[in-house]
Formats: sequence, C-alpha cells, structure tokens
Amino acid sequence: MAPVCATPPAPDSAVAPSGPRGTAPAPVGAPPPCTPDSAGAPSGRRVSALPQAGDDSIFLRGLRVDALIGVYEHERHAPQPLVVDLELGLAHSRGCFSDRISDAVDYGAVVATVRSHALLNRCELLEAFAQNLADTLLADFDLLSVAVSVSKPGIFDVADSVGVSIRRRRVHSPSSA
Repeated sequence: MAPVCATPPAPDSAVAPSGPRGTAPAPVGAPPPCTPDSAGAPSGRRVSALPQAGDDSIFLRGLRVDALIGVYEHERHAPQPLVVDLELGLAHSRGCFSDRISDAVDYGAVVATVRSHALLNRCELLEAFAQNLADTLLADFDLLSVAVSVSKPGIFDVADSVGVSIRRRRVHSPSSA
C-alpha cells in the first residue's frame, strides 16, 4: 500500500512508546509520513524500487466538454457533447516523493487545456481531435506518453456512444532530466 499524506488519529492505546529521534510517537501501524528524506524519498521504510521514467501515470475519466465537431453540416451548427478519457504517462515521479505540486502534473491545468482545445476545435473527425489533443498535451506538460479516448454520446439510438482511442509517445525526452 502506498504511503498516504495524512495520518489519521489513533486511540491512545495504539501509540508506540516513542517516536524516532525525539519526535512525537506514531500510531501503531500508521503509514510513513510524506516528509522526504535526504534522498528525496518519503521518510520511513521504502520497499519499492525507484520508479523509471514512464512507470507512473495520471488518469482522467469522463471529462465532459462541448465542441463543434462532425462531418455533416448539421453537426457543425451547435456544440456537441464529447466525453474525454486520458492516461498521461509521467516523465518522472518526483511528486510521489516530494509531495509538492511543483513536482507533479497539475490536473487542473490538464482539464483547462482539454476544455480550451474543445472550444477552439475546428476538426471534423474525432480522430483528428484526439491527435491534436495528444500533441498539445505532450507539448504543454512533462509527459512521455498520452492515451486519449474521445466519444460522442447519443449519436446512434442503438449505442451509448461512438469514439476513438489513440496512444502517442513523445518524440524526444522532456527537458526534466
């Protein structure tokens, strides 16, 4: 189980006799705190190997946006709902160890980018929309790869939605060496 950043209070009977180096005692069985050690890893015991670039990812599921999109003229008169799912392959895992937003990909900024992309879209095909979004995310964020799924709900009365999924990798390593 991964360390969590908040340690819930424990009953007094579950407190260890003393904490490390004069610190307050920790509840028995509590996860290690999210305080980095001198190597940048969370203090406490580490049982996992250090991650390699691309081992970790962020996902975003069910982001609802509106876009002018479609091949047919009637589809391009008013924005249509799209549902976007993303998996973002991280170039590094620093946020896992530092617990600082400056070392992580900002989810809010990703959502803002997707919403802006949808508003400015002039593509007819979901395939082109997904490709342009993948290129934008790779250019704007410290990522190694992206998987983008875009669906249009309610297009056919016999299906919940139609859509496309693509996976793209960065051509060159990001500048986060």
